[in-house]
Amino acid sequence: MTLFNKVASMGTVTSCLWISQIALSMLLVLCSVIAPSVVSSDGGVSNFGNRLTTVVPYTLSFSLCTLFLCLAAVGLARVRPDRTWYGRALVGIGVLDLLVLASTYPRHINLLYSEIHDDLGIALFAYEFVYSIWLLISGWSRQTVLFFSIEVAGSLAGLLSILKIVHLLYFGQMIGGIGFGLLLVGVFPRIVGRDSTLSTK
Repeated sequence: MTLFNKVASMGTVTSCLWISQIALSMLLVLCSVIAPSVVSSDGGVSNFGNRLTTVVPYTLSFSLCTLFLCLAAVGLARVRPDRTWYGRALVGIGVLDLLVLASTYPRHINLLYSEIHDDLGIALFAYEFVYSIWLLISGWSRQTVLFFSIEVAGSLAGLLSILKIVHLLYFGQMIGGIGFGLLLVGVFPRIVGRDSTLSTK
């Protein structure tokens, strides 16, 4: 980690963010290829964590995402020591990702475990959505609005699926996650870079 601190730069931070989101999305897509029945039965991504054939890529998706979010946070502490909350916000996402992951495995034991998992999923969604609103306001541009709209569209599809109005839960979760990921990799570094420039004037 000391070596990482020495080579940390905004480019390193951005690369870590990209890897975190690519790992999360691509491994979940791989899960859907291995177990397409989850998608066709309108199951959510958590179902991949309860299947022997997909539990490994599912676990890796959240674990790698968390790892590289934390590495990005470490890099940010080096690049922007005056904005410690930037890194802490990323760590917050990683911690919630890990809690959602850990709560996946026992969720079929009884209703309590299932509700804990669902509540953690709601907490992760709420955290990311609030964070997305900050990204939208702080990094206002056509691109930012587009990415935020993708996230909202996916979230809406997921909500309507939970309410049994449509049957697009997997697609809603994936599209919403991709929208948030695009905000994270496309807008967050721009905000950090802009604030860095302003702080040196």
